[in-house]
Amino acid sequence: MPRQNFIARESFVDATEKQTKDSLLSIPAFAPNIRLLAENKMNESIRFLYELPATRVCYHIDASVLPLNGDYTRISLHGRYASGQAFSHDTDLAPVLLDFEAAVQAALRGDVSLYTPYAPRTANTKKFFHYTLTLVTAVGMLFLRKKLS
Repeated sequence: MPRQNFIARESFVDATEKQTKDSLLSIPAFAPNIRLLAENKMNESIRFLYELPATRVCYHIDASVLPLNGDYTRISLHGRYASGQAFSHDTDLAPVLLDFEAAVQAALRGDVSLYTPYAPRTANTKKFFHYTLTLVTAVGMLFLRKKLS
């Protein structure tokens, strides 16, 4: 995958433009890890800060709304690092956009009780590898001490 600055995701909702914008603006009220940063009138987009407390990584999510007709609206989400750095592979950014989309759907339905923020899983393989390497090193030091004596 080439280096890139953002990941985009689009979805369609069965709501008017005003309902969609109102639901976007109501997300920070029920999602503790999402904060509203700014509304850009020129682009007609809204910028949010999405924080992952477990990893201390922050993402900027730009949400833009495009009305298709009286009943349907397209929501475009652009996620990127808050620092602006480029990446070639990120395991958390795609689930963050899916979680933000779930928050939008929960706000549109009016049922925010089913929304739970995304929490990345800890890699148990890294812990297992670390403990195994420590054990092998300890056993190796035992044999090395006997061999040097």
